Amino acid sequence: MKVSPLQFKKLFEHSHQVLRLYYKKEKWAVIYPSITQLAERFVQCYSQQPNALHAHLHFYAKEQGYTTNLIVNQAILVTAMCHALGYTKELTESLVIAAIADQICTSNEANKLAAGQALTEQAERLVKNRHALAVKMLNKGNVPTGQIQRVLARLDKYASAITGVKAIPLYDNSSIIVAISMRIAKAITPRARIKTFSINQAIKSLYLSCYNEFAQNTLCQLAEQLNHYPAGLSVTYKGEQCVVLSRKEKISYLALIIDNKARRIIKTSQPLIGDYRTRVTLDPILLYKIWFNEQLPQTLVSDHTDKDCLEIIAKLGNTKYPDFKHLEKVVSSFGHVDQALRVAAMQYNRQGQKAGSLRHSLTMVGLDTAALLCQRVLLETMIANISHPFATDIANKYAHINKVITLLISKKHSEKFEFYLCPFAAFIYFLLQQHPEKVMRFIQLNDNEYASKPFSIAQLFGLKEYQESSLEEYVRHYFSESFSHRALLHTETKSKSQLNDVDKEFIAIKYLAVSTLYELDIETEWQKQTTNEVLKLFDWQNINEFKTELLSLAPQCVIE
Repeated sequence: MKVSPLQFKKLFEHSHQVLRLYYKKEKWAVIYPSITQLAERFVQCYSQQPNALHAHLHFYAKEQGYTTNLIVNQAILVTAMCHALGYTKELTESLVIAAIADQICTSNEANKLAAGQALTEQAERLVKNRHALAVKMLNKGNVPTGQIQRVLARLDKYASAITGVKAIPLYDNSSIIVAISMRIAKAITPRARIKTFSINQAIKSLYLSCYNEFAQNTLCQLAEQLNHYPAGLSVTYKGEQCVVLSRKEKISYLALIIDNKARRIIKTSQPLIGDYRTRVTLDPILLYKIWFNEQLPQTLVSDHTDKDCLEIIAKLGNTKYPDFKHLEKVVSSFGHVDQALRVAAMQYNRQGQKAGSLRHSLTMVGLDTAALLCQRVLLETMIANISHPFATDIANKYAHINKVITLLISKKHSEKFEFYLCPFAAFIYFLLQQHPEKVMRFIQLNDNEYASKPFSIAQLFGLKEYQESSLEEYVRHYFSESFSHRALLHTETKSKSQLNDVDKEFIAIKYLAVSTLYELDIETEWQKQTTNEVLKLFDWQNINEFKTELLSLAPQCVIE
């Protein structure tokens, strides 16, 4: 749906209305749906009008009041950072929800503080504990437990810990993004008797006093995004005060400002030097309408999609492609993975031959394995291209699964490496595409040791649950002819009694990956028996021998 000036104005009006819902107890049930809808509209509007939203970081809409302006700025900053970092629409929306919920319980109190008014002791406690109260409200509203509650629970701590005398380790990158938005929004939103920073001053100040590498990188990406869409910059053109609306190549589009109102649009190729400053205004043209003028170039922020690549992966698993010529033809459209495939094929080059072409590399692998190898390399490339707050952690965990499989088959059945590893790459990609907002650093354990279903690999990536029907559809659509992918699917969707011997091999790999990565007791009698049976199948005496050998290969495993 294309955003219009009226919808753009309603975005700010609805932000104000959402912040008022807390003071109407009968409306508490609709708070979360309202915030969710608002977050979706912020992300949608940013994709179509990034300049308009960037400009509002330099405007103060006087008719809306302090808290509304503050929350709008936080939502814009989170959206801008997520787009700059390349995050998905779903992940971005979940973080915007957390940013909006920052002041959901204290709109009146925040307005009083901004006006320089004193609060009662009870109101001060409310402001201090607003995040805990927001989490409590969300939980009462049966909101799915996940990233939003996690971010809110640690937001105050992270906002203060980003800067300080001592460098405090911070591991939740999602919370860092929302904390940065909170710090910058408070700095740039005018308050009585408190200095107002411009956006560039706020970013620079925070960067120089920040110790966290992820936060520093995020600030750099935000600055680059604002430079790419420079709307809001105040400049002087032929002695007149103007505001930059948009810039395309060497052409700048300006709004002439008279009496703090936009009068007309100026197009110029002259080099301009300006500065960022906050404008308090009531002008609806400057705030909402001028951004949709037909004179301005259209700017869109597009979302990345891997649908075409997934269709290629589906073709690779199709038995209609039975020879190397067909395999090479299918992957030839992805020239960037040619070198990756050659490197991956080297482990199968037992005679030390020099590969002259991609097809030659695949012949070293063997026809039965080549399609799975191509699928795995494409999936790994796609995973590497997905931006996520915990991308490093995901890569480390996947590398550990790779290491466990490599060691497991080192004594026997070494030819089954692709058979075991490719389904894990496919499943990790599924999690990042379908549930990016739920993926986090910490492992989730099933409290019920007698559960009918075995340990899910999703739990290793922080998910307590996910849509099994979506996974089944995903495997059916892209990996319908893969025996190994169906086996991993069975371990995720079927009960213990329904699993066959091959399924149990994947169960053992999952258990070995988790138990060698964390000091956690997840061993039940069924799990212990299953794992030992699989280990013996691969000529390992017991799990202790396997763990000892794994430690000798990698004395220390670091998961960020």
